[in-house]
Amino acid sequence: QAESAYRSGYYNAALTLSDSAITISPNVADIYFLRGRVFTKLARLVKAETSYLRVLQLDPNYQGAWFNIGTNSLRQDKLPAAISYYKKEQQTHPSATTMVQIGKVYADMGKVDSATYAYEKAIEIDTKNASAYMRLGHLYKDSGDITKAIKYTTSGVNLDPENLDYKYFMGSLLLLNGEPKASIPFFRSVTNKRAWHYWAHHNLGQAYFRIGSTAEGQRFMDKAKELQKGIQEVENWRNLANMNPDQFMLWVNLGNSLNNMGRMEEAKDAFLVALSLKPMNFALQNNIANLCLMIGDTNQAIVRYEAILSMDPELVDIWLNLGVVYASSGQVTEARQAWEKGLEFDSNNQTLKGYLETLNQ
Repeated sequence: QAESAYRSGYYNAALTLSDSAITISPNVADIYFLRGRVFTKLARLVKAETSYLRVLQLDPNYQGAWFNIGTNSLRQDKLPAAISYYKKEQQTHPSATTMVQIGKVYADMGKVDSATYAYEKAIEIDTKNASAYMRLGHLYKDSGDITKAIKYTTSGVNLDPENLDYKYFMGSLLLLNGEPKASIPFFRSVTNKRAWHYWAHHNLGQAYFRIGSTAEGQRFMDKAKELQKGIQEVENWRNLANMNPDQFMLWVNLGNSLNNMGRMEEAKDAFLVALSLKPMNFALQNNIANLCLMIGDTNQAIVRYEAILSMDPELVDIWLNLGVVYASSGQVTEARQAWEKGLEFDSNNQTLKGYLETLNQ
């Protein structure tokens, strides 16, 4: 149940359920591991580390515990510590994923040879690890060897052809290599799916300019200029929220900034953290439910609208929204019941009456 609550974004419930589980079974490592994941999601990294260390007290070989401590250390720029933790994970559970993380930390420390060795070791363990090839591509780009960078990046893209981050990087390498025409499809793939991606729009504009398509180039450069302010705003709120994870409004502001840019999944994640700080905030609950609906997760939208109504059944707008979700998913009887319930609290609501009339036609 705690795992299910965590996966659905009910972080307080996940912690409460895990507390209950600890009372019954205080020496089960899985419960503390879940708590570590929840605290990480909430950006409470000290509490997360405490939970993971408890996991390791109970089971020194627990898979993923040292890895997650390493990742949280990396988030805090504690690079030597991150290396140490990742190496402990690698000793007990060797994997390409851990070697890639070790390589990433070495790269951040400027130890290029060590990073290269780690990425090559990752490929040795798993020849289909796309991330290792991409990381090597980044290293060779930074060292000025664009030919090798393109070679490794091509391998990474071929292994994970739907990855938009990989496509963006491939496009940037081709543009850097004097191949603007070849870069355009990669940048277009990104801008089509991520209308908020500043650099993809900027580089796409550059590519069109270089092949003589001035009007198209200007269009994408103008769009990039529009996006620049939003990108900076998001990063400012994200940094503040991560530094002050117990500040409700910082997470709300981050969510609003992300939502304004159309980054709905990320906005929902930020609002869920805010909700863990003020669980009875109905406006925020409604925002999350609306985002679930926009993302296409109608089941979760219904669950969240019903959760709000269980706390305050007189919220007419929520009955209206709940009915809309039911109607859009073909559940006509449930839609009718929701709208009729709303009318019990606001008998003159013309919107509800209009919706009910459409069902009767």
